[in-house]
Amino acid sequence: MPETVRLVLNRNSEAPYVLHREDCPTIRHRVRGDLREGTERTYYDAVYVSLEELGTMGRYRRCKTCAPDAPEGPPKAQAYLNKASTLTASDLGRTTADGAIVRVEHSAGGTVVTLDAGAVFTLSEGETVAFPNPNNVISPVTSTDGGAS
Repeated sequence: MPETVRLVLNRNSEAPYVLHREDCPTIRHRVRGDLREGTERTYYDAVYVSLEELGTMGRYRRCKTCAPDAPEGPPKAQAYLNKASTLTASDLGRTTADGAIVRVEHSAGGTVVTLDAGAVFTLSEGETVAFPNPNNVISPVTSTDGGAS
């Protein structure tokens, strides 16, 4: 019976993390000395994972060198979040998930955000505003003469 290949999730960089086979040449030197069970190293943040555990590990992508036999990781979020306390006048007119921002007021009690549809949100310290991911926004088609069609 063939030996089951173990999977290693390299979490050294920001998500998406990279999923490797244990025998992948790009991490072999690290697995042999740093990742053996019971050994913890702070400079190499990687863990052994099973196929069942992948769903709980956040965003990841499969290594292009070893191409582990595992499903692709979850897609990038459709929106990104900004803390309400960081909104400024430059955010006026930006479209949120609920509408365009027309007014932002900061006070000791939090941030009040008013949208073009008249909705008013009072947000506490640490609460966020969702903006559509710019990579998912469909832009108008531009003709060859530079004008929008």
